[in-house]
Amino acid sequence: MDSSDQADRISNLPDVLLVLIVSCLSFKECVQTCALSKRWRSVYLETRNVSFKETDFFSPSVNANPIRNALGRIVFVDYVRRWVARIYDQPIDTFEISISYPKTYLDVIESLIAFAVRKRVKNLVLDFSNPAWRTFHDVNLDELVVEIPQSVYDLATLESLKVGACKKFDPAKLSNLEKLKTVSFGWMELTDPEPLLKTSRVESLTINDCWELDFNTIKGNMREVAIINCDFLLNCIFDLPRVDILKYSGDLFPFEFDNMNTIISEVDFDFRVLDNNNDESNDSNAEGGMLCHLLNNLLDYGGRSATTLTVCPFLLKMIPRSEHPHFLRPMETKHLVLKTELHPREFNGIRLLLMNCPKLETLTIDLLPPSPIATASSYAGIDPQTYWMQNIPYECQRETLKAVIVKNFIGGAKELHIVKFFIRSGCKRLERVELYMPFDLDNGRKVFAYAKSEMLQEISKHLQVVVHNS
Repeated sequence: MDSSDQADRISNLPDVLLVLIVSCLSFKECVQTCALSKRWRSVYLETRNVSFKETDFFSPSVNANPIRNALGRIVFVDYVRRWVARIYDQPIDTFEISISYPKTYLDVIESLIAFAVRKRVKNLVLDFSNPAWRTFHDVNLDELVVEIPQSVYDLATLESLKVGACKKFDPAKLSNLEKLKTVSFGWMELTDPEPLLKTSRVESLTINDCWELDFNTIKGNMREVAIINCDFLLNCIFDLPRVDILKYSGDLFPFEFDNMNTIISEVDFDFRVLDNNNDESNDSNAEGGMLCHLLNNLLDYGGRSATTLTVCPFLLKMIPRSEHPHFLRPMETKHLVLKTELHPREFNGIRLLLMNCPKLETLTIDLLPPSPIATASSYAGIDPQTYWMQNIPYECQRETLKAVIVKNFIGGAKELHIVKFFIRSGCKRLERVELYMPFDLDNGRKVFAYAKSEMLQEISKHLQVVVHNS
């Protein structure tokens, strides 16, 4: 049976099944199905998941021609108006509107929000942030013009809500929504969400790029919490007895953990906003001590553990600079993810974590592009050509480590040195080394990376080296 016959079989399905199919696609893919045939032009309008994102129609850029951006936005808004005008009685589960510079289109935005409320959607995204913003410091307060109407706060069908770049938003007004499970707030001032979070209903909380937070405690029964580049005034206290995934990205504050889950599946710390590659900073020792205390406080004191721990280059650089790095306590972590540039400044931090993860089963080395500032080939007597030749196996290498995974592998010398270290260092239980090449690697560099992987396999008598072309 050829592909045209298969396409005909799909087109011959009843409308109710076709609507289910298109509702499983992204909205952009759903719209593209209208090119298949006349019948699909009506079917795609019945999708239950509607997403109007200006970035799907054009690519607004701070460097682009402002006239072109403005014209692209006019075309986008006109399309949205025409699409909504064709919708009648069919139900909608998910509705998203994402547009920057909303001031010109406040009347359209108000009508779209009213449309979503009338449809009693389950999942609602109202995002008016600017793609040009990189941190909350870039936000122009004059662009925060959209106010969330009371009808949204009262929308009892809501199960998921994402709000971005609005003014006078009050999460406490959502406290009476009994079905609300997932909330995400970004790019705005944020008042204390505790009245909302103290309910047992909210399971997932994301706060990104919010400022002037008038609270310092994240407390509730959420299973997943992500705090990204937010501006706390003094410190940050976590009281999350049921949390399963905890992600923090941003500045380094005094962190305290009052009542946390005993076993957390995933913990991710990312402090790259602080990484200016100035190793001689007077604050380095203090920052290293704070990071050691952070790991001890969350993952040791009270018998807590993280099954998967993800750390950033800044943490790897700073923890050895603590006045007392040996105070870092052993952790129960089974999967350690190192986001690293493999700069010599990070090497001692990598060793320190290996030493304190005695039950480690999987090590992932997620290679990041090197910083344009960090070009030194050696640092403080650490030679990247010889450092990993020191055969100093740790307890995890002798007893538990089963897999080493390298992401963004291109066969470079730094990658090969550290992989050879694990192959040579007597890892009794090591079964495999997995190498993931970047998806955009050109053919010549792929051939080179494959050749280096074969070389690793030749020196690996007892384990398998697997290459993935991601």
